[in-house]
Amino acid sequence: MLCSHSWAPESESQMGSLAVISPISHSEYSKAAMKILAPVLCSVLVGLLVPVKGFCQTPRDSKPLIAIFIVDGLRPDSINTLDTPTIARLRKEGVEYLNSHSIFPTVTRVNATALATGTYPVLNGIVGNSMFVSGVNQRTAFDTGDYKQLLKLEQVSGRIATVETLGEILQRNRRKLVTVSSGSTGNGFLLNPTAAHGNGIAIHGLFDPGKTAAYPKQISDAVIQRFGSPPSERDEIGLMNWTDNVLREYVLQDLLPDVVIDWEGPLDSAQHANGVGSPQAKEALHQIDQSISRTISKIEALGLLSRTDIIIGSDHGFAHNTDAVNLLDKLVTAGLKKAANSTDIILASQGQSILLYLMPEEREKLGKLVGFLQQQPSVDLIFTRNGKDGLGSVPGTFSLDLINASHPSRAADVVVSMAWTSKPNPYGVRGTQTINSNMTGRLPGVASGHGGLNPWVIHNTFLAWGADFKKQTRIDVPVSLADVTPTVLTLLGIDVDESNAGRGRILREVMKGAAAATTRKRILKTSAGSYEASLQISTAAGHDYIDTGSRQRAK
Repeated sequence: MLCSHSWAPESESQMGSLAVISPISHSEYSKAAMKILAPVLCSVLVGLLVPVKGFCQTPRDSKPLIAIFIVDGLRPDSINTLDTPTIARLRKEGVEYLNSHSIFPTVTRVNATALATGTYPVLNGIVGNSMFVSGVNQRTAFDTGDYKQLLKLEQVSGRIATVETLGEILQRNRRKLVTVSSGSTGNGFLLNPTAAHGNGIAIHGLFDPGKTAAYPKQISDAVIQRFGSPPSERDEIGLMNWTDNVLREYVLQDLLPDVVIDWEGPLDSAQHANGVGSPQAKEALHQIDQSISRTISKIEALGLLSRTDIIIGSDHGFAHNTDAVNLLDKLVTAGLKKAANSTDIILASQGQSILLYLMPEEREKLGKLVGFLQQQPSVDLIFTRNGKDGLGSVPGTFSLDLINASHPSRAADVVVSMAWTSKPNPYGVRGTQTINSNMTGRLPGVASGHGGLNPWVIHNTFLAWGADFKKQTRIDVPVSLADVTPTVLTLLGIDVDESNAGRGRILREVMKGAAAATTRKRILKTSAGSYEASLQISTAAGHDYIDTGSRQRAK
């Protein structure tokens, strides 16, 4: 029987900087030859003894592997056989969720933490890409993309994520999580925020270049000694290739994880700068697809593919930034905020949404603040604390409970989403939006983003392929990254808390032999004076997913 190498890149030229040839001695040549021949001879023997259908396997420990690839910013309509042949093949052969959802605010660290904990911000405490915690910075919001700020959050709060993480649960059950990331250092840290305390492993070459490439320390030392320092964050493709090389040649080969998460960063930056469908975005996506192909080839070469489950997902979609509003300046001009740098109202911008924190002595302004926001043409939906039946405490607002954002100590007082349309960008890709910025007016160029309730941003990617999943199946029920952890734990035979209070659900419908799930949709409305807004919600197995939200505007 011949081994299938169909996951390998089409040519050596596609290997980029990883295809390096260096001179070796006679003894090294002998060792290298044995490394090459041993799996081949072994696989021939296996083929003679046990007929293997499909991929060639090498005998190893029989435990399963769950490999999760998150392509930052991947819209499902960007997947095609030309730019993403590997991802397109996985979609065709496995399961595609047609109604996958980003968690609002539709930003990276909110969704990364949901992935890492199986919970929403109401439980895990990461409520935005930027957020306000007075112990971290008394005067302004801090950036959760900087892992050093997260370390400070841990110092003042005791925990970064305020709920048990996947890494901790696996460690408690004698299993191992390894995460690797070529996104921001904060993103890489949030994928396994307690790795420094002995719960699995978190790898990011830029934690502290040349000094800290991973947690715990012994793993960091091994990575640096073997692979050296990674390229700078400016070389995003190079950083991804370095990271994924560590994954293939060290993590999979030597660390033997039960679950691995690989966060692929370059597409997000390419789309922020150049837009969805741009040549730069297509090239970044093609490079990512090739790297995933090489990783799957490595899994195959290690004899693990027949018992591997693969999930391909993304954290959010993207839309073209066409208009900007400086909400900070507007609040100061209206007399609602004393000055741009005052601490009476603190803004944490998420691009197409904003978190507003009122100091305790300023909360009497809440009604006036909401009324002002409802008068702004750029504002779509407004969320406030408390309330009931999905509506907030102020007329014309929705409750933070609807978006699972009512964290007891880190929730904002007001969350605002901004206007969007379904118009195309310069490359013909639908979705435009207004963003919060340091200027007000029409925006030139093709810069793009996310963060709001734009359906082109909410609708992200979720695919499943592998030993335990159905084949050639399309599923129309909603899903989010919060559903990954409970599903992974179920696949590993670990008990899951199935309460619906801020937790993801087990994706039983994706598993072989399972019944199909059903979806219920509803629209919730709110109004105050001439202001009217609506929120569309999908529900599956008792869990709500926000489809989109918009304000009624005169045509």
